[in-house]
Amino acid sequence: MTKHSIPYTSRISECAFIAYFFILSFFPFGADIIKLLCLLTVISCWITITILEKKPFFTKTALNIPIFLFLFYSLLASFHSKNIKDSLHTLLFDYLIYFIIFFCMVNTIRGQEQIKRIIKSMLITSGLVCAYGLYGYYTGIAIHAERLVATFEYHSRVAKYISLFLPIAVCLFFYYRDLLTRLYLILLICVYSFSLILTMNRTSWVAIIITLFFICFAIQKKYLLFIPVVVCIALICILPSKFITHAKTITQIDQFFSSEKIIGERLQCWKASIAMIKDHPILGIGPGSKVFRYAYQQYGQEIKEKERLLKKETTSQEKKNKKGKKKAKVKTVDRLSHAHNIFLHVGVGTGIIGLLIFMWLFANVFYNAVKSWRTLSNGYEKMLLMGIVASLISIFLHGFTDSFWKKPDALFLWYIIGILFVIIKSNEETPIPKTSW
Repeated sequence: MTKHSIPYTSRISECAFIAYFFILSFFPFGADIIKLLCLLTVISCWITITILEKKPFFTKTALNIPIFLFLFYSLLASFHSKNIKDSLHTLLFDYLIYFIIFFCMVNTIRGQEQIKRIIKSMLITSGLVCAYGLYGYYTGIAIHAERLVATFEYHSRVAKYISLFLPIAVCLFFYYRDLLTRLYLILLICVYSFSLILTMNRTSWVAIIITLFFICFAIQKKYLLFIPVVVCIALICILPSKFITHAKTITQIDQFFSSEKIIGERLQCWKASIAMIKDHPILGIGPGSKVFRYAYQQYGQEIKEKERLLKKETTSQEKKNKKGKKKAKVKTVDRLSHAHNIFLHVGVGTGIIGLLIFMWLFANVFYNAVKSWRTLSNGYEKMLLMGIVASLISIFLHGFTDSFWKKPDALFLWYIIGILFVIIKSNEETPIPKTSW
C-alpha cells in the first residue's frame, strides 16, 4: 500500500459512515452485527490512513483534551459506581463509540465533496425515516400513545432526530439556487415539519421555533420571521383540536408546574437528581441507566414521602395528629433511566467535575462552530455551518427537559459534530473550491 491508496481508503470510510447512519436510522435498536462491521471498517480506514501518512493517530482538534478528560473521569466514576458492570458497559459501548465516530470522521473524511455526499445521504435517509413514520402513523404501525415514533420506540427520540436535521435542510435551502434542488428541500422540510407535529413533543416545537428565529437573524432576512407565524396560523386552521390543545399548554406557565400530565414526574426527578449530586459531588453515582434507575427508586421515594408529609401538615392540623394512626400509602416512583435534563444527567453520573468537563467540551464545540462560521465567505460551507449551529442550539434546548447523552441520540449528534470539525480542518489546511450539489 502507498499514499495513492489514501483517497480510496477515505472513500471506503465515507461509504461505511453512510451505511452506518442508514442502519442506525432504520434499525436504531437492532442490526448490531452490521453496525459493528461499519464501525470496524471506519476504524480500519483510520488506522490505515494514519500509517500511510505517518501522522499522529489523533488529528489535533479543540476537542481532544476535553474528550480524553471526560472519558478518564467517567472511568473513575464507573469504578466508584454501585453497579460497576453497568457503568463500564455504558462507558465502553456508549461514550467511547460517540468519540470513535468523531475521531474516525475527522481523520478519514476530507474535502467538500465527501462532506456534501454524507450530508446529502443523511438528509435523504432522515427524510425516508419521516416518510415511513407518516405512513406508519396513519396505518398504525409507527405510532405509540397516539404519537408518531417512526423507526424509534418513543416519540421524543424521533423528535430529537428531526430537530437535528431540519435546521440543516432550511439553511441549505437558502444556499441552493436551482429550482429542482429547492423543490426537493421544500418537500423534505414539509415532511420533517409534519412528522415533528405528529410527535406532539412540545419541547421540539419550541426548540425548532427558536432555531428558525436564529436562522432568520443569522442570514439577515428578518422578513422571514413572518413565515413561522403564517405557518402556525395555517396549522391552527388545519390540524385537529387535540394538537391545538396540546400546543396551548406551552403558554400556560401556571399549569405547567402544577399539572401532573404536563410536567409529571420530571419535577420530582430533578429534585432527586439534585439530591444525588449533593450526596456524590465528586464522582457522582456512575454512568449508566441501571445505576440511575436504582438510585432514583430510593431518592424519588424519599422525596415523595417528604412531600406527602409536608402537604399533610399544611392542609390540616387534625390530619397531622392522625398521621401516626393511619398512614396513607405512597405511590411508587416511575422507573426512570435518566434525569430528564442533560446537565443533571451528566452531573449525576460523573459529579460536578465531570459536568464541568462536559460543559467545557460543548463550549468548545459552539465556540469553534461560530468562529468558523464568521470567518468563512458565503458559500456551501458557511450555510452548512449555520445549520449545524442551529442544530446544536435545538438539541441543547431539548436538553433542558430530556437527555440526548444516550444511544442513538448522541450518535446522530456526533455525526453532526464530526462534520463540523471536518469543515474546520479542511478550511485550516486549504481553501476548497465550491461545487454543485
